Amino acid sequence: MPVLAIETAGSRGGVALLCEPDHVFEATFYMPRKHVELLPSCVSSVLRAAGVKEPSLIAVDVGPGSFTGLRIGVAFAKAFAQARAIPLVGVRQTEVVGLPVAAWWPGRVAVWIHDRREFVYHAWASQGKVGRESVLEVEEAVEKLRGRGDVLLVGTGALRFRELVKKEAPGVVVAGPALAHPTPAEVARQGLARFEAQGPDQLFQLEPVYIQPPLSSKED
Repeated sequence: MPVLAIETAGSRGGVALLCEPDHVFEATFYMPRKHVELLPSCVSSVLRAAGVKEPSLIAVDVGPGSFTGLRIGVAFAKAFAQARAIPLVGVRQTEVVGLPVAAWWPGRVAVWIHDRREFVYHAWASQGKVGRESVLEVEEAVEKLRGRGDVLLVGTGALRFRELVKKEAPGVVVAGPALAHPTPAEVARQGLARFEAQGPDQLFQLEPVYIQPPLSSKED
């Protein structure tokens, strides 16, 4: 079952086509605010490289993440799925980042996604499960880590606040860039697993995950 994955939740976007567990065609880019221009050509490129005319499933990262990026990615995925009558599933960025790490880390995995300013989306990941996200000021998020010696911190927030965490919660292991960003290939894997377990999402009910921070307004 070829799975086409769309990743636009953050500054690094891309597309992947998962043909087999270890057989992936992927095109990625680092061009914030350019998702809408680059997605169609990326999709065409991976399908052409794989020799696949149509995928059997579409998976899309629904966030939390960039308001504009998520809106573009989800809208593109829904339009593509509707036009070709292909099933669609949404996966959360915290699942894409946290679940692969939780599969091998013996303790708890904290996923921090940098929201901007001094806020992060925070969620705990364990083997096979990610809890619900909350938006926290970084000082509140650090409080959840203080005194812990079994935690691995991953995500873009881990990069942004690495030095602060090392100072305030020295027992926490802070991962580097390799475990910070969601990848299109992992979106495809998580989407296939969700589809096999739960079936497709309802096309017109699938929406980006927008979690409002404790601010009166939020710019993208």
